[in-house]
Amino acid sequence: MLREANPTQAEPAIRNNTTTRPGSRESSRGLGMERDITRRDFLNATLLASGGLLLTPASPLELLQARGASNLNDDWTGYGGVGDYANSNGNTTAILEAGHQIRDGMFESLPPSLIDSHETYDCVIVGGGISGLAAALIFQRQAGPGKTCLVLDNHPIFSGEAKRNEFLVDGHRLVAHQGSAFYPVPYPRSFIGRFYESIGLKTPRLEYQNWGGPAPQMPLSRTPYLGSAPYGLFFGAKFGQTEGLWLTDPWGKKLEGAPISAKARNELLKFQSAGNAGAQGPQYAGDAISRRLDAITLEAHMIERHGISRETIRTFLSPVEGGGYGLGPDALSGYTAYAADMLHPLDISDETGQQMFPDGNGSLARLITKTLIPESIAGEDSLEDVCRNAVNLAALDRPSAATRVRLDSTAVWVKHDGDPAKSEFVTIAYTRGGKTYRVTARSVVMAGGSWTTRHIVRDLPQDHKTAYSQFYRAPCMMANVAVRNWWFLYKMGISGCQWFEGLGNYMQVHKLATCGAHAPTISPRLADGPHHQSSVFLPRPAHRTTGPGGACGDDCDSVPRIRTPNPSAIHRHVCPL
Repeated sequence: MLREANPTQAEPAIRNNTTTRPGSRESSRGLGMERDITRRDFLNATLLASGGLLLTPASPLELLQARGASNLNDDWTGYGGVGDYANSNGNTTAILEAGHQIRDGMFESLPPSLIDSHETYDCVIVGGGISGLAAALIFQRQAGPGKTCLVLDNHPIFSGEAKRNEFLVDGHRLVAHQGSAFYPVPYPRSFIGRFYESIGLKTPRLEYQNWGGPAPQMPLSRTPYLGSAPYGLFFGAKFGQTEGLWLTDPWGKKLEGAPISAKARNELLKFQSAGNAGAQGPQYAGDAISRRLDAITLEAHMIERHGISRETIRTFLSPVEGGGYGLGPDALSGYTAYAADMLHPLDISDETGQQMFPDGNGSLARLITKTLIPESIAGEDSLEDVCRNAVNLAALDRPSAATRVRLDSTAVWVKHDGDPAKSEFVTIAYTRGGKTYRVTARSVVMAGGSWTTRHIVRDLPQDHKTAYSQFYRAPCMMANVAVRNWWFLYKMGISGCQWFEGLGNYMQVHKLATCGAHAPTISPRLADGPHHQSSVFLPRPAHRTTGPGGACGDDCDSVPRIRTPNPSAIHRHVCPL
């Protein structure tokens, strides 16, 4: 029996699944690497303020060489830091090439060199992210003693999109998130609340670093997202500011001094001040409001609700609005504006609701794994030990264990043995170390990305394929930059900023949860040691129109709207363990 774990929750990719070989001349030309670039263009494109934080006596290349970066010669993968996650900094070259083998049809049939492991499990779970690990834990608890489970994951470490980066700076170990960042506070005794408690997260609200040093305290966010702490806007050449212009406290100043039109200023102020006032959001998935929202784009919903223009949305609000889904609001369903609310948390506010471990939701994956396999992480089951201690990789895949996690294993073939309606077993083939292996299971949970499931499951019904064809994979790059101080930002009265051209979108210095922080306090000076700031790089979509007669009328986008997948098809495929 095949089951899908949380198929509608698509998180952003860390690397772009380009069809050109990473590091090739063609990929470099496509990025414009053969073109000259002026110093001014370089500084404007990368935001001088962030780049200036990296000034040290040694060059970045020298620092990497001194630290023995294993991926230094791999242009695509790059430097991965230190620790258990050093070789799992996003979708590396090895992961990318394995995925392209599936995409290019190399496993349309099982290879003659297939190695039969002669292993049979009661359940095999494809994907070792949070969904897959949670599925394994629920299976372990509900299936009863004596049942066996194998989790296959294609990376050198579990966690899926919820991995961490670790860096050593001046003797301090800094931890930062790669992808999945925060979780909202759930209702007590709700399913998710009870699940958190069962994995050791007894108190969902975490403790965070206090302000340190003599400088007056500045409010700081707990997450890498803008909104709950003072931030500024940066305008460059696109707005006629060849030397760059900073606008701090932009909303308090009503955008006075911003090099934008009066129309754009008024519309942005209207959008910023609206909040949730008067919003008629859906009460539950599938109600009349959610279905209407799903019939229009997010951009159309924003225009309708806020009375702002398409030009303002595309210049200033895209791709951040809806950017976590990988596309701009011109291509996304209007329902995405309320998707997070449909989780029905107790508190998801910027100020008090959003909670974040130093490594984002990587610690949630670690807590689940520690509960599944107690020897997998050294120490007790406290938040501090699980966040800080090393992973015991040897404990993850022990032959005598009822639950095993097998890393560096890419599933390439999943198919029922015989008629799916009558079959008692499923064959799973996976690649590891250049070889292809076979295991057998009585049930399978597909807990990886829906964009790969449709290529891996060989007897997937047509309605499922149709539903899965509506899932898209898009790039998102997180850059965690170690800084020895951020005094220049503090002097401007900000801890983050946003810009509207060139590479990237926004950055934020934020305080860390003390269960995994290197210091109990944070300050802009050197006294509390180095810190990191997170920059988010979402793709800036090209907006094109079909002109008169388009499906949405005049100025309708040629990019198809990404809608919620066929509910009937998906719901038949999803069933509880």
